[in-house]
Amino acid sequence: MADTKVDLSTLLASSIHDTKNSLGMVLNSLDELLEQAGPDGECRCPAEKVGQLQYEARRLNDNLIQLLTIYRLEKHHYSPDIREWAISDFMADTVALHGPLLEFRNVGLELRCPQELHGYFDRDLVAGVLNNAINNALRYTRDRLRLSVTEAQGGLRFSVEDNGSGFPQAMLVSGSGSAIDFGAGRTGLGLYFSSLVAGFHRNGEHRGHIELTNGGELGGGRFSLYLP
Repeated sequence: MADTKVDLSTLLASSIHDTKNSLGMVLNSLDELLEQAGPDGECRCPAEKVGQLQYEARRLNDNLIQLLTIYRLEKHHYSPDIREWAISDFMADTVALHGPLLEFRNVGLELRCPQELHGYFDRDLVAGVLNNAINNALRYTRDRLRLSVTEAQGGLRFSVEDNGSGFPQAMLVSGSGSAIDFGAGRTGLGLYFSSLVAGFHRNGEHRGHIELTNGGELGGGRFSLYLP
């Protein structure tokens, strides 16, 4: 279970640094695309450049949403909207959102989710957690992702797995990604956000939590969100 007690000023500083880097990459790529425009003004954009722009723009958007949500949750300006959802429909929407980028990067995605499964959770918050986990897995996977939802620990377990090199040992030990690595783009924001969201889901004495592991069937990293 991830520890949500972190230095928010450090988290904010590292997140701003990461956001600045992504924005810089987007601006540089746009400059390059403009330079490659033909004499008629038509932009002949390399497909890989467009794909990178899409990925970085999504990271920027996710970072800003996570920072705003963390602020609202910490200041008690947001009340989680817990409702019953059909998991298969929810996961189908999640896959559809990432479909174009997955196809562009030639990353195969397998979805494992029983059709009859239902759960109670805040749809927007949990979607934000899964989107972050998928975007992170896309950065490190070789060519395969797996999304799965199963019944576990008296509730639900949402998992995102990849076939990359796995999480660094420091992240596995801390359980929250508190080891910041600017070079690798690890700020801890996504995992802190995910841990905070998980903790807002409760059922009696049971609270949601996240878990980071390596191995599994794909051999890479596995992010899991447990909801009671």
